[in-house]
Amino acid sequence: MAEQNKTRNRILNILKIVISVVGVLILVLTQDMEHVLYLLKNMHWWCFLGALLLFLSGSLVRAYRWGVLVWALGGHVSWWRLVGLYFVGAFFGLFLPTGVGGDAVKMYELSRDEGKAATAISSVLLDRFLGLFVLFALALLTLLIGYELVIPQVRILIATVFVGALIVVALLIQRTWIEALGRRLRLDRLFGRFQILRELYASIHVYGPTALFKGLVASLVWNLILILGYYLLGLAVGIDLSGWYYFLFVPIISAALMVPSVGGLGIREWATVLLFKQVGVPETQALALALAYDIVLLINGLLGATIYILQGMREARR
Repeated sequence: MAEQNKTRNRILNILKIVISVVGVLILVLTQDMEHVLYLLKNMHWWCFLGALLLFLSGSLVRAYRWGVLVWALGGHVSWWRLVGLYFVGAFFGLFLPTGVGGDAVKMYELSRDEGKAATAISSVLLDRFLGLFVLFALALLTLLIGYELVIPQVRILIATVFVGALIVVALLIQRTWIEALGRRLRLDRLFGRFQILRELYASIHVYGPTALFKGLVASLVWNLILILGYYLLGLAVGIDLSGWYYFLFVPIISAALMVPSVGGLGIREWATVLLFKQVGVPETQALALALAYDIVLLINGLLGATIYILQGMREARR
């Protein structure tokens, strides 16, 4: 069984690498990369710097959102420690599987600090879920205001993901429903066998309404920062497009990062190009927007690497 798991993991990791490499190669071979690089070289740097500052400040907001969840479970970690872990997660997210691979590192580091794996896992998962939930809620509200902005396929995708998120919320709130479903699927045996699964499930229901409300408000602030940051990056590469489109496209780009890849590379760029070209943006400009965001992620990751190295040096001295 262990050998089968190792083989399966190797195959999955190879698949992720292939998806990212093929995605990047197709973009490089089908796009006018000389023009893309020209757009990046001649960016409006004030717009880019404004976006960079927004994204950096967004880590402070997201760390607070994560914090209210951890503190609701009795955690004692400081806000500054969570800020540092967000940057560290951004570093590992550059090359770990999918665009949310850094979450695993945040779980591990927080579990080391608190000694409670279930608290770390449930808080990180709920933190991620709150972000996506509010993001798609904003997209759905934008659709109600201007549904003609995008093609029907995009409308259906946004509505479907949001409804799916509502179902997940209902299952978590109505504990009896999910427990009955678990018994029907015989998952209760699995929960009984692994203590970490029991603790994880139990911890999800400990969050009080105050913590969840604060988490939702922080998610709203962060997602507005994210959308505004994308808008500024669009202006930086010369995209003249209403900001409402970013309310619709950014949630889909964020959800696409769940596709197996290495750090979301290749997936994020393709999603950006496919969405923005639907509304008349040249593919080279859309790709330049995606690469400008990649530069922001790289800067965040370098800050995270610096924090991680300094943390390791302090622990070594101790």
